[in-house]
Amino acid sequence: MEDRDIVTLYWQRDQEAIRQTDRQYGRYLSSIAFHSRETVNDTYLRAWDSMPPHRPQVLATYLGRITRQLSIDRWRARGRAKRGGSQYALSLEELGDCGAGAAT
Repeated sequence: MEDRDIVTLYWQRDQEAIRQTDRQYGRYLSSIAFHSRETVNDTYLRAWDSMPPHRPQVLATYLGRITRQLSIDRWRARGRAKRGGSQYALSLEELGDCGAGAAT
């Protein structure tokens, strides 16, 4: 199936768009996402939500960009979780409170 036909399916809100996208680009997107099926599925959801109003000129590039950004977001979230997530911000607040008390 041609890319323009797949995009038309997205515009028609036809679920066949997801199946055709997976058939044509599933392996490509999986390689970008380091074989994370969850990220690839999130890519399809993001594409579904963004078409319409956006009509991509090159579907592979459009999907690849979404997958890349989702992969980066997941990587950053894992890094935050390893560092303790929001506990880092809490520690900074506590340090700020200590400094305010010492100045008075």
